[in-house]
Amino acid sequence: MKVSVIIVNYNHKYFPKLAVEALEKSKGDFEMEIIVVDNASTDPESLEFLKKADEDKRLVLVRQQKNVGFGRGNNVGAKLAEGDYIFIHNPDVQVGEESIQQMVDYLKKHEDVGILGPQLVYSSGKVQESCRRNMGFFDLVLNRTFLGRLPMFQKRVKRYLMEDFDHSKVQEVDLVTGAAMMIPKKVWDSVGGFDERYFLFMEDFDLCREVAKAGFKVVYYPEAKLEHYQKRLSRDSSFLKTLRKKVFWLHVSSALKYFWKWKGK
Repeated sequence: MKVSVIIVNYNHKYFPKLAVEALEKSKGDFEMEIIVVDNASTDPESLEFLKKADEDKRLVLVRQQKNVGFGRGNNVGAKLAEGDYIFIHNPDVQVGEESIQQMVDYLKKHEDVGILGPQLVYSSGKVQESCRRNMGFFDLVLNRTFLGRLPMFQKRVKRYLMEDFDHSKVQEVDLVTGAAMMIPKKVWDSVGGFDERYFLFMEDFDLCREVAKAGFKVVYYPEAKLEHYQKRLSRDSSFLKTLRKKVFWLHVSSALKYFWKWKGK
């Protein structure tokens, strides 16, 4: 049994080192390969570590000539993957020693599951809202702008974020975030990986929809807990500041593609 860990790096500084070191402490009866796709980073911290780790055969490094985005970057890495399972892994995520074995064991017992999303927790220990219900465009707008904090919309935002959901139970869900997800290689190949029309944002939700469409389940699996040092990219307390952010418009662009693709489905 082999797991192929795919990490896409873009100027993540010290996070790739922390992620790889945590992965190397994993315990279990599986083989593991780590494939890092670097999207033309310029920060010396991540590049120096990745080059040296590649030389030392701790991982396989693929260096892109330009930033090709999250989805395409993962697809590049997955083409090199030799594992039975693909583990999409953000650089700012750290696994526990038992996390990978727990996910592999679950997928081996449940062949009808196409995506397994572990529980993500912040460094404070707070559980991150890493699964979602299928949503409309306005739900996304509310969650990413100040509008979601208005009293009239708070209930709707909480439902979208699944704050009424028991995050301590293993359950089938509509969507899980792409910060960490494990997928059987045969399922990945059957749906073709991430849709590369998304540069950043929404490609993870799109993949969940494709996997469900192919007849497999998407499952939230809190038995495996991973630490996630997430920084919110596209929301700001000031609406005007938000409008000036490139990542905000990348999110808007991806959202428009997503809702156009899945309209009425």
